[in-house]
Amino acid sequence: MSYVNEHQLTERGNAMLDKLGYIATGLGLTSIAASIAAWYTEKTEDEIENAHAERTGIFIGLWPQTFFALAIILFKLKEMGHEKDAERIIKRMETKINEFSKKKA
Repeated sequence: MSYVNEHQLTERGNAMLDKLGYIATGLGLTSIAASIAAWYTEKTEDEIENAHAERTGIFIGLWPQTFFALAIILFKLKEMGHEKDAERIIKRMETKINEFSKKKA
């Protein structure tokens, strides 16, 4: 692993929390569209199929709240100065990647 100073790790931690927060937000928005699409595209004349389409749409419609809550948590962690935790996660990931690379080589 290359030498990285503490300031760079803090910046990487902040960037990681931001990126994950935006990804979670995007997944929440995508889930809303997927829920509507699943419901709309599965509708047919058959009553049983319509019930299935509604259940599928409702099931997918439960996901956005989870993704939005996760995004809020990640943005709050950054706001509260928990980038050190993100730094620790980055270091662990780099260690695991290096171990995996050595096993493959």
